[in-house]
Amino acid sequence: MTGKIESSSGLAQPERGLAGWLRATAPLWPLGLARILYGVLWWQQSKWKVPSDDFGRRSGGGLWYWVHQEIQFPTVPAYRDFLVNVMIPHWTFFGWMTLITETFIAVTLILGLFTRLGSLVALGMAANITLGILSVPHEWGWAYTMLIVLAALFLLTGAGRSFGIDSFLVGPLDRAAAGGNRLMRLARWLV
Repeated sequence: MTGKIESSSGLAQPERGLAGWLRATAPLWPLGLARILYGVLWWQQSKWKVPSDDFGRRSGGGLWYWVHQEIQFPTVPAYRDFLVNVMIPHWTFFGWMTLITETFIAVTLILGLFTRLGSLVALGMAANITLGILSVPHEWGWAYTMLIVLAALFLLTGAGRSFGIDSFLVGPLDRAAAGGNRLMRLARWLV
């Protein structure tokens, strides 16, 4: 079945019903624009993780402040225990990992380069942040839900193929994957 039916005029019409509804298509440019803005959000949020302040440990602000909010108002006690027993004793390492991860997400999504990989990392990071921050007073849970949903949306679509470098990579990767190269098949999925 092609997903189209012929009308009385002889022109192909979209398939009706649930199967047709699930296969509806739309232009990619709004998705590409949303991906770029989401990447800018991650870039902006990575900028306040300042290594020169030991990620807020000296000033009591930044990442240090928010992690301590998560400790004080835990959503999941086991996560609080991880923060207290693992993250805090290895603070500088986790500060760098947070900064590098958020910068990686921003770069991949802004450039549209291996967008699905960046989206997968964003999905994990957004889930991590949500798990930690959800019970902190005056935090709006829907903001964190949107962080997760947008990352999932970009993961499941070809969002890097509009306004992104992925659009230039998909053709050559398709050809390499068609030749049976498994690594290229994986790389092809990441764009």
